Amino acid sequence: MPTQAIAMGGLLLFGLALLGASGYVAAVGLDRVRTARALREAGPTPIADVADADGPVEFVGTARTDPSDGADNSLEAPLSSEPCLAYTVQSRVRDRPDEDATWNFDGQTSASVPFAVEDGPDRATVDPSEAVLSLDALATDESGWVDRADLSKAERDRLAATGLPGTDGDADQREPTFRQYREHRLEPGDEVRIFGGRVVDSSPSVGGGDWFEISVGERSSVFSDHRRSGSLYVIFGALVAVPGLGFTLAGIAGLASVFVL
Repeated sequence: MPTQAIAMGGLLLFGLALLGASGYVAAVGLDRVRTARALREAGPTPIADVADADGPVEFVGTARTDPSDGADNSLEAPLSSEPCLAYTVQSRVRDRPDEDATWNFDGQTSASVPFAVEDGPDRATVDPSEAVLSLDALATDESGWVDRADLSKAERDRLAATGLPGTDGDADQREPTFRQYREHRLEPGDEVRIFGGRVVDSSPSVGGGDWFEISVGERSSVFSDHRRSGSLYVIFGALVAVPGLGFTLAGIAGLASVFVL
C-alpha cells in the first residue's frame, strides 16, 4: 500500500505540474494577444508623448545614430561592411546544386546598438539589447542571397566573427553542401517601428518589455504575426493541459482507492 500511495502521489504531482505549465504558457499567449490588440486599437504614440506613456508603447519614426555619449554608435554589417544600427545575418544550405534542391536554414545571428528614433523635432532613444529584430519583414524568400564561393576573404572573415556555420576555411574548396548567406540592416535614415517597449527614463529612453520588437515591416503584419504566435501559445497550453488533467485525475482516483476503499 505505501508503494502504491507513493506512485499515485507522484502521478498527481506530475499532473499538477503539467497543469501549471499549461496555465503559464496559455497566460503568456493571452497576454500577447491582449497586448497586440491594445496597441493596435490605441494606434502609434507620438514620440513627443512617449515619455508619459504607461505600459507598452508603439511609435514610428526615422532611425538615427544616438549621439548621447559622443561616440559613433554604429556597427559594421558582416556581408556589406556598411555602417548600420542593427543587422541580422542568415545562412542556408542544400546538399546538391540542382535548382529543385531544397534550401535549409541552418543559422542566424543578430547585433544592434542603441539608436534614436526621430519624428520631426521629437526624439526617443531605443535600447535594442532585449528586442526581437524583424529586419527581414520586407524581404522575399529568394532575395539577397550570396553564394559562399563568391565571398571575398574579408567578407568570410567578418562572417566568421559572427559564428555562423561554414564561414571558415577556403571558399574554393568543394563543400559537401552548397551554402548561401544574406543580411538585413537597419540603417540611419530608415523608417522603423517600435512595438511593446517600455519607457525606462524620461529622456525618453525605451527598453525591453514582455513584448519588444523592432521592425521595418508593415504595422498590420507585425500585429498579425504577434497575435498568431499568441494564439499558438494558447493552443499549446491547452494541449498540455489535457494529459495534465488526465494524470491529475488518475492520481486522485488512485489515492482515493488506497486510502478510502
